[in-house]
Amino acid sequence: MSKAHRGTGLRKTANHGRGTCPICKTTGIKVVYEYDLEGKKVMICKFCKAHLKNKARLEKPAAAPADAAPAAEEAAAEAPAEAQA
Repeated sequence: MSKAHRGTGLRKTANHGRGTCPICKTTGIKVVYEYDLEGKKVMICKFCKAHLKNKARLEKPAAAPADAAPAAEEAAAEAPAEAQA
């Protein structure tokens, strides 16, 4: 597999891919990951990319069980009706 964020791939970018991350404001860090921030495409660092990905991953399952709960209640309501018949 190629390593797009190391070596030769970075030599082609301005300042060898280094700059200031617009999210964490760290200077002199590789900003090589594209992210849509407030409607603009910006380059962010590896740490902010991981933080945003983990944050989205943790928020997503919290919404999923709420959707599954009504389906479980409907199944439980139908089961006693079949037992009485």
